Amino acid sequence: MNAWSDDDYGKVAVLAPLAVEHLGKAVLWSANPVLVVPLSQEAEANLVKLAIAPSLDDSKLRTVGLKLLLSRVEALIGPLPLDKSRRNRMVEVRNGAMHVASSEASRHVLTDALILCNHFIEQLDLKSEEFYRSHRESVTGLVAQGRSETEHRVAQKRAAARRILTQLEERLGEALFLETTDRWQEEVAYALEDEDGRALYWACPECSSQGLIRGHLDVFRTVDPDVSLDLDSPGEWEILLSPTSFSCNVCRLALTGADELAAGGLPSREIPLWAKELGPNFDPAREAERLYG
Repeated sequence: MNAWSDDDYGKVAVLAPLAVEHLGKAVLWSANPVLVVPLSQEAEANLVKLAIAPSLDDSKLRTVGLKLLLSRVEALIGPLPLDKSRRNRMVEVRNGAMHVASSEASRHVLTDALILCNHFIEQLDLKSEEFYRSHRESVTGLVAQGRSETEHRVAQKRAAARRILTQLEERLGEALFLETTDRWQEEVAYALEDEDGRALYWACPECSSQGLIRGHLDVFRTVDPDVSLDLDSPGEWEILLSPTSFSCNVCRLALTGADELAAGGLPSREIPLWAKELGPNFDPAREAERLYG
């Protein structure tokens, strides 16, 4: 933030992704120190050391890079508030593959970094005013500006989706248009589950057709502390879907990431579900076994 106030754009581009990397490693470390170890043969000794006696004082400790770190954090705490393209841009800047020399490009990188930093600060139960200190007001302004850009991007996507529908109806006529869009909605039923996660039917914010919110599923047994945690014991299940994207098969609106979902008026945080909402064949116990072993 000091570099930003000094108009040192190159320094901002170097330090902002580095801050994300450090905070992200803190999130992983707080869950389990072994999560910061790279997946390589050379890191085997570090893995054993961190599993037995975690310590930050080891000068030979090697940790994951930013790209893998973000994937691990997302697997640990759920979807991150930044879409894939913006995360990739930050990784490229961090690795020196992309040079940032302009104030506008530097601001984009800094804003993305601050959005992730705020997310990690919340996960670590830190107070943002203590973390940012005198820069708190500037951080708030930059993040708000980043959100307004997201809203602008979502507005453009919705306008494009609206144009697609209008052109289609003009070309097909009302009767054939309704027949075609009804068929497209029926095709959505075949996309409720795949290897990347699950989906829920959700009304499209643009055309009101039946679209899909896709995300990662978490399943937890909620039981009394005195009751056995065996999967076959009595009790209820807590089922949560962490949204990652929305798609409409009719107007082709596609939103990605928590920020775009929120800007589109769609759920961007965990959605609590009943097992029956995931279909007659969904078994919470079997799903928990698949997810967690």
